[in-house]
Amino acid sequence: MSEQHSEMHCRPAAELLGDTAVLLRWEGAADDFLERVIPAVQRRIQGLCWRGVMDVVPGFESLTVCFDPRQCSGTELAGLLERQAAGCDPVSDEDRLEYRISVRFSREDSPDLEEVAGLAGLSVQSCIELLADCRFRVRMIGFAPGFPYLGGLPDSLRVPRLATPRRSVPAGSFAIAAGQAGIYPQSSPGGWRLLGRTEQTLFDPLRAPPSLLRAGDLVRIEPCGPLAVKGQSVSGAGRR
Repeated sequence: MSEQHSEMHCRPAAELLGDTAVLLRWEGAADDFLERVIPAVQRRIQGLCWRGVMDVVPGFESLTVCFDPRQCSGTELAGLLERQAAGCDPVSDEDRLEYRISVRFSREDSPDLEEVAGLAGLSVQSCIELLADCRFRVRMIGFAPGFPYLGGLPDSLRVPRLATPRRSVPAGSFAIAAGQAGIYPQSSPGGWRLLGRTEQTLFDPLRAPPSLLRAGDLVRIEPCGPLAVKGQSVSGAGRR
């Protein structure tokens, strides 16, 4: 990224969202820039502890700052946010927390794995190895409490959502769709393709903070289970 391009996209536009929020938007910026600069700005704003700021919520191309209008002016806050964001350097990999999450691949936990591997022209084993080589980046938390949208999926595994979503996806399911990966923290409906499952607790309302992951974190999966062993097939998975 050129210095001119970087400087241009370090200056997001701020706009009021009603009376209690300001939206900072980096419209048109490249994904690799956004996934580094948005967490950096989020952390800077949270660290400043401004009076009246209630929450800072990252998105894919934006950052929403919620505030108490009785304690601060939205217009003044918008100006402050633009100036802070303009001088904020994107986070480096050294500044990110990295999590390793064990994912089980088996006939029961991986109902869509064989089809996804076939669409990519890979064997099941090669598909798992490709996923294990990925260094996923948490773009945002959304859809459900603690659900991480993960960037960094190879183009070869870019597959569409299911035509008909499942009524119930098991908690802990590791899934992909439309160029992204994610992990379902709770059982819920969902249309992503299920490749494996983890026992890791991604969201616990009694934990502080309740979400294990946050925007800007790095994630690697560590395959386990029958299908992660070379020589196993989907039809033979889970048999003893």
